[in-house]
Amino acid sequence: MKNNVFFFNRIFFFTLSLYAINRLVFLLPSLKQSEEKFHYPIPLLFLLFFVFSNLILFLVKKVSEKSFDNTGMVFMMATFIKTGAVYFIIKPILSLPNNQIEKTNCLMVFMCFLAIETIITIGILNKKQ
Repeated sequence: MKNNVFFFNRIFFFTLSLYAINRLVFLLPSLKQSEEKFHYPIPLLFLLFFVFSNLILFLVKKVSEKSFDNTGMVFMMATFIKTGAVYFIIKPILSLPNNQIEKTNCLMVFMCFLAIETIITIGILNKKQ
């Protein structure tokens, strides 16, 4: 249980830090106007990825405790499902013209969350060696 709280705290502080950096970037006057036209508000985007990341890492942690040999496969499958779900959620953004900033922001947030999920999963996999 203590390890699950540790993973949650790592994701939470990562999300908070990344959100603060993102907010600082969008304080620039040229980006502030673009942000007002976003289809999804930035806090909603971060909440979405935070929930997905917690779900994936909880699942990976539980599988590693029960059947360690399947941990990597579960991570890859969960990430694949997350990617598909995120695609359908951000599909309206992809079809809008002249919103390159929002597309880039979504991609960067997705990649950052994917990186932290991968790093934490690598840590889980290395503990059993």
